[in-house]
Amino acid sequence: MLDPKALSEYALAHLDSSQEDVQRSLNLFQAFKRVYDQNPALVTELLNLETPAAQSTLRSDHLCYVLGLVTDKQPLILTNLLKGRSQIFLRTSSGLPIWTIGRDPQKAALSLRDRRLSRCHAALVYDKNHGFMIHDLGSTNGTFVNGVRIRHGYTLQDGDHIRLGSLNFRFFHATEFRRTAAPSAEVLQWLDDMTIPPTTPIPEEENMEHEPDSTPNLEETLHFLRRNSRDGGTGNGPSHPKGSLN
Repeated sequence: MLDPKALSEYALAHLDSSQEDVQRSLNLFQAFKRVYDQNPALVTELLNLETPAAQSTLRSDHLCYVLGLVTDKQPLILTNLLKGRSQIFLRTSSGLPIWTIGRDPQKAALSLRDRRLSRCHAALVYDKNHGFMIHDLGSTNGTFVNGVRIRHGYTLQDGDHIRLGSLNFRFFHATEFRRTAAPSAEVLQWLDDMTIPPTTPIPEEENMEHEPDSTPNLEETLHFLRRNSRDGGTGNGPSHPKGSLN
């Protein structure tokens, strides 16, 4: 339970803050307390979203997804829910197109460390008559599709948003296979010209164009030695008395 006295003591201990900041904090606390008194379960759920597991799945720069595919009459899913890496999961060894999601690695095919997930929370199932479906397996915190809690099996549509515990991901379903047109001759030529194997050495002519010639010049060397000898070994050229004119 939130303690107003504790909040007041905290405000007094931070007198460096402006009066506006303190008043804003008090107003926020009062609004938060009213919500907590009316619906403590909602506040608890919001606070649980701050767990590391939730943060890892709710990052704005990381899209968690499940892609359902059927190739050669074999259903499979492609997902990055495990360790953030895209992986392909075929049907089970028994031949059933069922992929369970939960916290227990002994019960769930896709096991995730999320304390708000049940041991075996939900199952993705492929049905040849309905396509890919999701079923809640009597989980404690429920299975939500597009913000609505489902009670029975739900036929998934392309782009559906699914939430299981603190886990959020998008479901995509590719139902169309299309063959693209052949690239033009110009594109093929451009790719052929630009494709250089990493191990191909640079032609010797190109090296000579960019690297200075480091071979000693005999004529310049002899000229330097003769001048150095005339100047008494200083190499600074003839000297003149102070005040003399050239």
